[in-house]
Order: sequence, then structure tokens, then C-alpha cells
Amino acid sequence: MDWGFLATAHSMGLILFDGFWGTVSDRVDRGRMVVAALICMGIVFPFYTFKSLVPLFFILQFAVGASVIAVGPITRALIADFAPEESLGFYMSLWFTFSALGSMMGPLLGGYISEVFGFNYAFYTSSILPLSSAAVLAVSLRNRLFVEKPTTEREWNISMSLRKLLSVPVVRMIFFLAVAVYTSMSAIIFFLPIYASERVGMSTVAIGLLQTLASGTQLAVTPFLGRLSDRLSRRNMVSFGLATSAVLFPCYIAVATPIQMTLLTVGIAACLSTASLILTMLSKVVSRELSGMAMGIYGSFEDLGLILGPLIYGLIWEVYSPSHIFLASAVSLLIGLVFIARVKNK
Repeated sequence: MDWGFLATAHSMGLILFDGFWGTVSDRVDRGRMVVAALICMGIVFPFYTFKSLVPLFFILQFAVGASVIAVGPITRALIADFAPEESLGFYMSLWFTFSALGSMMGPLLGGYISEVFGFNYAFYTSSILPLSSAAVLAVSLRNRLFVEKPTTEREWNISMSLRKLLSVPVVRMIFFLAVAVYTSMSAIIFFLPIYASERVGMSTVAIGLLQTLASGTQLAVTPFLGRLSDRLSRRNMVSFGLATSAVLFPCYIAVATPIQMTLLTVGIAACLSTASLILTMLSKVVSRELSGMAMGIYGSFEDLGLILGPLIYGLIWEVYSPSHIFLASAVSLLIGLVFIARVKNK
């Protein structure tokens, strides 16, 4: 239960500050904000090594979530600022690729350091990495990123900017689409390992390999989809990916072998990689002065989907059966198709 509370505290830091940092980045220099966020991350991590602070870990978890999340919307907004218009999809997809690469490398590196040297050194490494990144960013990109933004009194009216952003129907549909898609994804992220173990008796090692193959598939496919989206309709590509995934999800009910489980998961991972294009669609319909706020709020809706999904699927697992969570995932994607149809109509 304590572990669950720690995860919840971290999630609350993410969802509460995602939109906030994105909004602030529209009014100050984004480069300085990224550096500041990385420095905050580097400062917070070593506190986990003090046993006397264990009762305050909830606060630390919230602080880590609030600082880590700043990097996401700001770097996304930077891509929207500097990427060539004709290659925006490709560069935005690269953001997802490198983010996924970090998520794959982090547990491997942290697990190795914890096993060989001890847990404390894992947190020290987690501190060194963002501090080093901040130094590299400050030195090598200062001429490009550290440009003062002219501000006016009107620009600081957050409520006016928020109303302006949400007054666009397409933007609202994209936000709702993010909730539907990431609610569906949470079934794969949080419940598939347990299902694979109980359904076909996959071992821990086999499940780890399955997850690595799924992540590797997304790493390989996402840049290709991004490049392709600069030439084709992004909305059609996302619709195709969601529709195909909605058809594949119920197939988990009929899976009987580990190979079938692996192939099905890799196929769904490839189809759901089209979700990376949703952010590019958003950047196309939002003005540059509101791009940070849009990226941040979009991230909050992603986080909302990842919070709602486990609650919904956990209840379905208990009340009905484990296989029913994948039917619910398909329904969530179908709801997403309704939202993206509204985007297309606009």
C-alpha cells in the first residue's frame, strides 16, 4: 500500500505540473527552463539515500514528478519552435524514440548499478546524468536556445491564454483523444505482464524479453512513421493505427502460447506507435505563443489516461475476468476513433 501511495504521489506531481510548466515556458526562455529542471532533478535524487528522510519520501516523489515532467512539454515545444515545417512529424517522432530509449536503458543501468554497487549509487547516477545534461545543454546550445522573449502584460494572462487554446474544437478533441489512447495503452503497460504469466505461463525472463521486443519495435517504427506522416495524412495514419489495434486487442482472449503472446504484443506496439503523431497534429493547429501550454496540457491528459486505465482495468479484472480488460481497451480505442473523426471533420 505504501508503494502504491508513493507511485500516486509521483503521478500527482506529473499531472499537476505538466500543463503548468508548459504554460510558463510560453512566457520565459525555454532553454533556461530545461536547464533549471535538469538541475532540480539532480538535486532531488540524492535525498533518497538518507534513511532519516524515508517518512518524507512522499514529498520527494511529488518533487521528482513535478521537476521531471518539466522537461517533456518544454522540449516538445522547442521542437515545434525550431523543426522545419515540412519535417515536423519526423522530428516529433524522434522525441518519442529517444524518450522510449531512455526508458529502456534506465532500468537496465539502474538495476546493474544497484546489484553491483548498491542502491545508493543508482541514485547518485540518477543525479549525475541530469546535471551533466544541463551542463552540456547550457554550453553547446546557448546561442540557439538562450534567446530573450519579448513579453507583454497580455501574454501573462494565463486564463485568457487557456480560454483561447480551449476555444479551438480541434484542440479539445485531441486532448480527449489522448485520454482514450493512453487509457488503452495502460492495459499493456500495467497488466500484460500479469496476464502473460497467468494465461500462458510465461516466466519473468520471457516477459522481460516480450516488453523489450515491444519497446524495440516502437523505437524502430516511430521515426519511420514520423517521416511518412510528413507526406501522408497524419489523421488517417493515426486512425488506421487505432482501428487496427482495436481489432487486435480482443485477440488476447484466444492466445494460447508464449509465441502468440509475443507476436500479438509486438503487432499492437507497432500499431500504437502511430499515437506519437497525435502530438504533431496538435502542434499544427496551435499558435507558437501557446505551444508550451498546449504541450503541457496534452501531457496532463496523457497522465490522466494512465491513471484512469489501471483503476478501470483493475475493477474489470476483479469483477469479470482478466481477458475482459482487453475488450475494454478496444472500446477505449474505438472512442478515440470518434474523437479523431471529429478532428478530421474540422
